[in-house]
Amino acid sequence: MARDYQACLERFFITIMGGTPDRVPLVFLTSEDVAARVTGLTIREMMASPEVLAEKTILVNDFLGGDGMALVANPYCGPFEGLAYARANGRNDVFVWKDYTTPFIREGLLCQTEEDIEKLKIPDHYSVEPWPTFFKAIAIVQERTGMGLDQFAPSLTWSSVQMLRGSQAYLDVKQNPDLLMTLCEKIYSSQWNYYEAYREIVGQPTAAFQCAYAFNQHMLSFKDAWTFEGQFIARFAKESGLPLVIHNCGFKPYHIELVERLQKEGVVIMAVNGSHPLDIDWWVEFRKKFPEITIMGGCM
Repeated sequence: MARDYQACLERFFITIMGGTPDRVPLVFLTSEDVAARVTGLTIREMMASPEVLAEKTILVNDFLGGDGMALVANPYCGPFEGLAYARANGRNDVFVWKDYTTPFIREGLLCQTEEDIEKLKIPDHYSVEPWPTFFKAIAIVQERTGMGLDQFAPSLTWSSVQMLRGSQAYLDVKQNPDLLMTLCEKIYSSQWNYYEAYREIVGQPTAAFQCAYAFNQHMLSFKDAWTFEGQFIARFAKESGLPLVIHNCGFKPYHIELVERLQKEGVVIMAVNGSHPLDIDWWVEFRKKFPEITIMGGCM
């Protein structure tokens, strides 16, 4: 039986806007690993064209059911942004393809030196693959199902910092903050280009799903996380006018501190997403503190 796409879409948006749906929406993460097992295709085969990617996206999401429609090659600015950086800088050698699981970039190889950072070319998301294929696939899915437009997920900026600079970035926080800030500014420019290309090819998103990876107590102090990621999140939200869904998959996230600081900056937070903390009492207190923010759970 085919899914009722309109009902799925309405259920999701009613929930995230703070309303009461007919039931709790369920959204599956259609990761490359899952998609490869359902389709029997390699990752690169699924990415062969926008049409193939759209077709397999609908197939996998309909097979799983639930209320989501997520691209089967995840369009958040993670590994595939690394691929775009590798291609833009003529360094395809630093990217490692996997047939049936998520590929990755070898961390730290593109920006090993100060000269590497100065010469780093940011990818043009209109033309550097895989982004044109991803964006066109999302537009096809949107046209066929009415779902898929709001898969807009910039990474501002720690995810990209780690890909490009590697573990050296943690030393840079204290030893070479100006150089690290130069890299962060380049990443921000790249993500703004990503936003502009997304708007032109897919359409205007209604919110940004922001992966706030720096904001974990086991990684950085809150002050450093704000300096090298948080201020860019706030800048992007204010310049784009988009409300945010804040994602964090760490173990000790600065959820409360980050939400409070972003709200102080005038940023609208629609929802938070993540599987941690696992203590339900913590989330009860979060709900009391921020009754207007939807809590999106995560299970693995």
